[in-house]
Amino acid sequence: MRRLAWLAVSIAVVCTASFAQEGAPQAPPTGGDPAARAAARDKLNATQAVEWNKNPAPTDPRDFSGVWWTRGYDRTFRPVADHPMSPDAAATLLPMTPLEAASRQHHLDMEKAGTPIADAPTQCFPHGIPRLMASPYPIEFVYAPGLITILHEVAHNVRFIHMDGKPVPAATPRSFLGYSVGHWEGNTLVIVTDHFNDRTQIDEESLSHGLQLKVTERMTKFTNKYGGVEIRNLITIEDPEHFTKPWTAERLYPWRGDIKIAEYSCEENNRNAPVNGISVAK
Repeated sequence: MRRLAWLAVSIAVVCTASFAQEGAPQAPPTGGDPAARAAARDKLNATQAVEWNKNPAPTDPRDFSGVWWTRGYDRTFRPVADHPMSPDAAATLLPMTPLEAASRQHHLDMEKAGTPIADAPTQCFPHGIPRLMASPYPIEFVYAPGLITILHEVAHNVRFIHMDGKPVPAATPRSFLGYSVGHWEGNTLVIVTDHFNDRTQIDEESLSHGLQLKVTERMTKFTNKYGGVEIRNLITIEDPEHFTKPWTAERLYPWRGDIKIAEYSCEENNRNAPVNGISVAK
């Protein structure tokens, strides 16, 4: 079943071959008086919390089984700050090496020129981590002995989180999504992923990485002020070639007891397929 489009992609480097499904989170109000906007946002969030939790999330704080869906789409990863900041302002907090600063500026310049650099998902390859965790499509956690699988609707990316306590096998190849090992610290799921190739980006906008990338995620389930259940994912990014120190971003995934993962075909109508590494879609 085809799904209805629900977001306008800011530039043509996101695969538009399939459409997000009905039931996508309604965008919060913009413009107008800030106080009125905040009140409208609170009302919307409260309404959504009731609707999404009619079929409730598992009560066990370590059980993430089911479907979760981030609100909206933020195409950037930025360090967590102690106050709200725009993406451009928060970019000043990025601990970039000269290599990464030059790379980021090149990505921004190419996008401004209307020829954005194409990354892996424009060719229907896996998005990479952490980029995949920002995708505006639902995800589903599935538990099995010694393994947690995260199913992503977008391009049907699949992550395997190895929970058996074994180290990464010596002959593990580098890949788009890397090799993930997880364990519990209290009720927080800690996932360490490495063994990446260098064919993906940190985010859609401009951040890149090399072969030394390591991503540590700390996922914790909580109840928000509206009574809805969410997963908070604190994502720590380490790559000494591209960043002078580790830094941490955040993503939130509300529980969605009202939907199921749908079909997604990147290959069908992939208008973002690049030519010579450049997206030519307009």
